[in-house]
Amino acid sequence: MNYIIGFIGAGRVGFSLGKYFSKAGLEICGYYSKNPASSLEAAEFTASTSFEDLAELVINCNLLFITTPDDNIKEIWLTIQKFDLKNKIICHTSGSFSSTIFSDINTSGAFGYSIHPMFPFPDKLNTYKTLNKAYFSLEGDSCYFQELKILLEDLGNKVIPLKAHEKALYHLANVTVSNLVLSLLDIGTGYLEQCNVSKQEAINALCPLIEANVLNIKTKGFLAALTGPIERGDIETIKKHLRVLPNNDYYIYKRLSLNLVKLAERKNKKRNYENLKKKLEEDTYEK
Repeated sequence: MNYIIGFIGAGRVGFSLGKYFSKAGLEICGYYSKNPASSLEAAEFTASTSFEDLAELVINCNLLFITTPDDNIKEIWLTIQKFDLKNKIICHTSGSFSSTIFSDINTSGAFGYSIHPMFPFPDKLNTYKTLNKAYFSLEGDSCYFQELKILLEDLGNKVIPLKAHEKALYHLANVTVSNLVLSLLDIGTGYLEQCNVSKQEAINALCPLIEANVLNIKTKGFLAALTGPIERGDIETIKKHLRVLPNNDYYIYKRLSLNLVKLAERKNKKRNYENLKKKLEEDTYEK
């Protein structure tokens, strides 16, 4: 199929995907947004058209991407399903919702998909430059599933096929290693700030450690990358941590450390971690 791509929503994801697709030679028809200025800017960015009428965009495209916030996807779908959608491919880019959000899509003659880029979108003007590194997840109707998979793979991206019931767990994986890790890094940086180090200096000081760990995981795997007091079975160091640990961070420290014990046991099969495990499993700690 010769795809003619339209975007409903002109935020960071819409901007980035549109530019990424157009740079790869795909045909971008244009954008519709509730904010006309946003759709105009996105259209100029991708050398496409800004549509003031949503129906007109839908008519002129056969592959539609809904790139609005998640909470607006259902509203958009209820609007466009009133149009003639026969043989059109309707996609959203939500990580958490499946294609089942397109209720009764079969009666419209259209085909629904969830296509989610596993990638951060910090800004709308530059993210497209590194999107070739991203994996995409793909879930939806079997009719065009392989065609869409090949479309993404031809761009140089790898694709993870999903079932609708897997989307929540899939999204949890993404949030855990991105948003929740960001929160954890903020907490750790805060500890260093309490040593009279400025926020920026703390970030600068810890980034080489963070980056080295991520690189080691990528190149060697989790077990080979594991270092530190848990892996060494250093109970006295853990006790020192527990004495200075803020009460609000008790559960986080315990849960993450116990998971590291599991990794350490797999890495060092002859080392005994039982005493360390018991210490971490205690309900209360002496301060």
